[in-house]
Amino acid sequence: MTLPAGRAFPQTRLREENCMSLKYALLGLLAESPKYGYELKRRFEGALGNVWSVSYGQLYPTLRRLSELGWVTKKTEPGKKAAEKNIYSMTEKGRKKLDEWLLKPVRSTYRVKDEFTLRFLFFSKIAPADVLEYLREYQKKTAQQRESFRKTLQSIQGKIDFFLQEIIRKGIVHLEAEDRWLEEVMEAVRKDASADTPISTTSARRGPGEPWS
Repeated sequence: MTLPAGRAFPQTRLREENCMSLKYALLGLLAESPKYGYELKRRFEGALGNVWSVSYGQLYPTLRRLSELGWVTKKTEPGKKAAEKNIYSMTEKGRKKLDEWLLKPVRSTYRVKDEFTLRFLFFSKIAPADVLEYLREYQKKTAQQRESFRKTLQSIQGKIDFFLQEIIRKGIVHLEAEDRWLEEVMEAVRKDASADTPISTTSARRGPGEPWS
């Protein structure tokens, strides 16, 4: 794949956007009630662990930045043992920023950035049999993740926020679509392998949404 001159994969921009999203995710959790740092991490992973994880190395620098912006306040309290604990609360300014962010239109852009996509880009360099074996194994893992999402959704229905339930259901829908796509890709690879046709020419015979010929 050749990128237009002067263009590069926008990794820096993606990191900046992820950091910005984390800021607002933490504000959303603090809108419920003040929380300690470890409570924020636990609540974050309980709500979004299936789709997004956060480390302490991301959490505390982001909280420090929110405090510098005046969007949250930090109060130090004595801990049960020797260590002190910091409890974070959202300010009125933070509440205003959260409301603005929630109502801000989202740019309609679709990006795929993961290790599988990068590998898939170069599958024409290996034997079709190896491609099929890899895709079958990947499909099994996708099915396992989809089943995990379904079990999670069944266990929490009616117990948590409706919109959080819908995020998990969205993950299931996406994984179902990916499974159908994998089936189409594997069928095309099998046909090309039997016809001794280079896999890299397959895309030229099929437009988006068209059935395999």
